[in-house]
Amino acid sequence: MSARARLPGIGLVVAALALAGCASRPETPWGAQRSITVPYNPYDYDPDELFAVAQTHCEAYGLRAQYVDETIDPNSVRWRYRHFDCV
Repeated sequence: MSARARLPGIGLVVAALALAGCASRPETPWGAQRSITVPYNPYDYDPDELFAVAQTHCEAYGLRAQYVDETIDPNSVRWRYRHFDCV
Protein backbone atom coordinates (compact mmCIF):
# COMPACT_ATOMS: atom_id res chain seq x y z
CA MET A 1 0.00 0.00 0.00
CA SER A 2 1.44 3.37 -0.95
CA ALA A 3 1.87 6.28 1.46
CA ARG A 4 -0.70 8.23 -0.52
CA ALA A 5 -3.29 5.50 -0.03
CA ARG A 6 -2.62 5.31 3.73
CA LEU A 7 -2.94 9.07 4.30
CA PRO A 8 -5.57 10.33 1.87
CA GLY A 9 -6.47 13.39 3.94
CA ILE A 10 -2.97 14.58 4.82
CA GLY A 11 -3.13 17.31 2.17
CA LEU A 12 -6.34 18.62 3.70
CA VAL A 13 -4.82 18.59 7.19
CA VAL A 14 -1.73 20.49 6.03
CA ALA A 15 -3.86 23.03 4.17
CA ALA A 16 -6.16 23.50 7.18
CA LEU A 17 -3.21 24.10 9.50
CA ALA A 18 -1.67 26.57 7.07
CA LEU A 19 -4.93 28.49 6.79
CA ALA A 20 -5.44 28.45 10.56
CA GLY A 21 -2.05 30.12 10.92
CA CYS A 22 -3.08 32.79 8.43
CA ALA A 23 -6.39 33.39 10.19
CA SER A 24 -4.86 34.24 13.54
CA ARG A 25 -4.18 37.86 14.35
CA PRO A 26 -0.59 38.86 13.49
CA GLU A 27 1.47 40.00 16.43
CA THR A 28 3.42 43.23 16.52
CA PRO A 29 7.05 42.20 16.88
CA TRP A 30 7.89 44.90 19.38
CA GLY A 31 4.61 45.73 21.00
CA ALA A 32 2.00 44.79 23.53
CA GLN A 33 -1.41 46.35 24.01
CA ARG A 34 -0.16 49.10 26.33
CA SER A 35 3.28 49.80 24.86
CA ILE A 36 5.51 49.45 21.82
CA THR A 37 9.24 49.61 21.21
CA VAL A 38 10.37 50.75 17.77
CA PRO A 39 13.92 49.82 16.69
CA TYR A 40 15.70 52.32 14.46
CA ASN A 41 19.03 53.23 12.91
CA PRO A 42 20.20 56.51 14.51
CA TYR A 43 22.09 57.46 11.36
CA ASP A 44 19.05 57.23 9.10
CA TYR A 45 15.69 57.87 10.74
CA ASP A 46 12.78 60.26 10.87
CA PRO A 47 11.33 60.83 14.37
CA ASP A 48 7.91 61.47 12.83
CA GLU A 49 7.96 58.05 11.16
CA LEU A 50 8.86 56.35 14.45
CA PHE A 51 5.98 58.12 16.17
CA ALA A 52 3.64 57.18 13.30
CA VAL A 53 4.49 53.49 13.78
CA ALA A 54 3.76 53.76 17.50
CA GLN A 55 0.57 55.74 16.90
CA THR A 56 -0.74 53.18 14.42
CA HIS A 57 -0.11 50.41 16.96
CA CYS A 58 -1.85 52.26 19.78
CA GLU A 59 -4.81 53.31 17.62
CA ALA A 60 -5.58 49.62 17.09
CA TYR A 61 -6.48 49.58 20.81
CA GLY A 62 -8.29 52.92 20.81
CA LEU A 63 -5.35 54.66 22.49
CA ARG A 64 -2.71 57.20 21.53
CA ALA A 65 1.08 56.91 21.61
CA GLN A 66 3.12 58.80 24.19
CA TYR A 67 6.94 58.87 23.99
CA VAL A 68 8.64 57.42 27.10
CA ASP A 69 12.37 57.13 26.41
CA GLU A 70 14.94 55.40 24.26
CA THR A 71 17.70 52.89 24.80
CA ILE A 72 20.86 52.02 22.92
CA ASP A 73 21.80 48.47 22.01
CA PRO A 74 25.11 47.95 23.87
CA ASN A 75 26.17 45.30 21.35
CA SER A 76 25.70 47.51 18.31
CA VAL A 77 26.51 51.09 17.43
CA ARG A 78 23.79 50.98 14.83
CA TRP A 79 20.55 50.24 16.69
CA ARG A 80 18.51 52.22 19.18
CA TYR A 81 15.03 51.65 20.50
CA ARG A 82 12.29 54.21 21.13
CA HIS A 83 9.74 53.22 23.73
CA PHE A 84 6.16 54.46 23.68
CA ASP A 85 3.23 53.86 26.01
CA CYS A 86 -0.33 53.67 24.74
CA VAL A 87 -2.49 55.98 26.85
